[in-house]
Amino acid sequence: MALAQIKRSRKLRKLRISRLDRFILRAFWMPWVFAFGAFTTISFSIGALFDTLRRLTEGTLSSADALQVLVLQLPRFMVLALPMSMLLAPLLTYSQLARKNEFIALKACGTSVYRVVRPALCFSLIVAVSTLTLNEWIVPPATAAVNRLQAQHTVSQIAAIPRQNIVHQTYHHQRLTQLFHARAFDGEALHQLTILQFQNRHLHHIWLAKQAIWDSTHQQWILSQGTRYTIDPVSGLYQQVVPFKGYPFHQISPQELAEVAHQPISLHETQALIQQIKQSGNLQTLQRLQVRWHALMAFPWIGVGFTLMGSSLGCQSTSKQGSLGFGLSSLLIFGYYTFSFICQTLGDAGIWSASIAGWLPIVVLLTIGSALLHHNNTYSTSF
Repeated sequence: MALAQIKRSRKLRKLRISRLDRFILRAFWMPWVFAFGAFTTISFSIGALFDTLRRLTEGTLSSADALQVLVLQLPRFMVLALPMSMLLAPLLTYSQLARKNEFIALKACGTSVYRVVRPALCFSLIVAVSTLTLNEWIVPPATAAVNRLQAQHTVSQIAAIPRQNIVHQTYHHQRLTQLFHARAFDGEALHQLTILQFQNRHLHHIWLAKQAIWDSTHQQWILSQGTRYTIDPVSGLYQQVVPFKGYPFHQISPQELAEVAHQPISLHETQALIQQIKQSGNLQTLQRLQVRWHALMAFPWIGVGFTLMGSSLGCQSTSKQGSLGFGLSSLLIFGYYTFSFICQTLGDAGIWSASIAGWLPIVVLLTIGSALLHHNNTYSTSF
């Protein structure tokens, strides 16, 4: 009986958080709240607030709808801020401990840098799970609600059309039936349009137009100053050439053009789109979606990599080295996402495989962070 109680007490002691972990977490908590709030506010203001206020002043959104849009878009920017906060929070925490000579005392007790960083790494795993949960179960329905609100306003759909190189492909029974391209959009009109229409896998119509303006009354585009070519599917020669000053075109809507810039935001949504695109045979879009799927899989681990990097830069024994680490870390987020964008671009182009394009940035980040942490641990134990 006594032996069983001793074993039970030992198990509870192992599960109990040590004093060192509680000390590190207490020092870590407030910097993380500050970092998370700062990154959420900055990204939310740039990505949602200014655009919503612009639409509100233009009259394309009512006050009630604008408030709902802002509230519903907040989780998406919280997901972006969670990994970034795991760079600044350990950097501030461990830099403060270094300035207070806490690390000297810990080193004197034989505590390694690995042991000091362990609470932050455990916290980063919790953040990774939270990021995945928000991105899979909270953000998609919130984004769908935002799209439903904006779909009630045709002007909002038109405002959401990309500004450059709008390309839309229409498929029917795994066959390309229409290819739509506009070189630019100025907020009111599409410019330099080229529309190819196919029939039985043969090019049937070519539309060239200088611009197109949306007619909200008849729910159609008005093509102006253009020419329509009708092609014989057998000989491939022109059957008819019809110039026009104004021609109604209703085969595509502003909502379809606005969805060109839409990126799937969850693994489930991306996987569903991949299955649809496989049936259509659009290999270019399929490659892009596969790259997106791998990037979403790797996204929650960014916080772990940033934690390794921030802890390594913060675990300095002098204030001079700590300030240098803070200066370098200010460029880390920009550098990482730039590198990630380059990798995904190479993956979208088919130069790299989808798995390499999606996972290479996080693998490089984890490798550099681990190497720096190992260097700091080796450097600290040499004194």
